[in-house]
Amino acid sequence: MDFADPPSPRAVVRGILGTALGLASLALVVLLISFRHIEWRLVALVLTLWAAWSFFDSLFGALVEPLGRFLGDALTGGAMPGGTTITIEQETAMLERLLDADPPPPAHRGALAGIRLAEIYRTHQHDALKADQLIARLVARYPDAPELQYVRPR
Repeated sequence: MDFADPPSPRAVVRGILGTALGLASLALVVLLISFRHIEWRLVALVLTLWAAWSFFDSLFGALVEPLGRFLGDALTGGAMPGGTTITIEQETAMLERLLDADPPPPAHRGALAGIRLAEIYRTHQHDALKADQLIARLVARYPDAPELQYVRPR
């Protein structure tokens, strides 16, 4: 067992119920062979364990795991649902609209959006002049923004 990568809750529940189901089934077969009679309470236990295994497996697969993935992605900024992605052109247009919005965004949000947009201008559009002009515009608009102290033109 790798303790650095513990099993999922679904695997733990399946392991516990599967082991109990296997032991109850083995006991049922042993009693059937030994005494040539079926212990109906043991049959009921086997069927109940099988139903519980199916129920919990379906519950984890249909509700718990997707909800966990959704919350995890929402909290950590994970992958967008359905494999959708945003292109660099869409991101550029969105950031430009945000910076040109009326009323303007709050200082923190505007500064971060501008820094990202300047990075796109510099790295994807290979336009350092446009990036420097944007940073100068941001410094004029948000002179006290601590986010801009590391990107100001020298």
